Amino acid sequence: MLQSGDVSLEDEMVRDRTARLRIRQFLATSGPVVDPSGYATGVLKDAIGYSGSSVAFIQLIATMDREGEIAREIRGKRTYKIEGLGVPPTPSAGALAPAEPAGAKATVAVPGQPSIEIDYKLLAQALIRELLVTTAAAQEAQAAVSSVDEDKLQAERDEYARRLELARAQLDELLGQPISVGLRGDDAAAGRTTD
Repeated sequence: MLQSGDVSLEDEMVRDRTARLRIRQFLATSGPVVDPSGYATGVLKDAIGYSGSSVAFIQLIATMDREGEIAREIRGKRTYKIEGLGVPPTPSAGALAPAEPAGAKATVAVPGQPSIEIDYKLLAQALIRELLVTTAAAQEAQAAVSSVDEDKLQAERDEYARRLELARAQLDELLGQPISVGLRGDDAAAGRTTD
């Protein structure tokens, strides 16, 4: 039993709530993770900067596989390939917030100017976030444009079909019989006999 001075297990564990989104975005932008030695799960864990336990990450990957978000190539107890399925999600503004304290920092000092501290990890995350948001917006715009193009193409097809039916009706009036009878290949209509 925990006493008031004890540290609870919940305080020690950091819950990574953006891991699923980061996994899907990583796989969408970088392609499948392939590891010939069978440690693709560990490679993916390191690539997205997952801060939780390995067991929790493996459970997350297994859940995503069951739900059809990813596909894994497993032989025995090893995972050789993990690939994303479907459309990557559109990242929200805070989706790629750092899950752990910032790392590499540098201070830039220019004479006569105040010094600037640059956190390269935060800078890299901000650049990746901007790339993902821009890419997602471009994909949505392309989908909207292709939808408009498909609608325009369908309208043109409908117009040509209507005009073709009108032309056939006019030809039927002129010839006195439907065109389809002559086009069927009927022997009687063609004046031939089959002996």
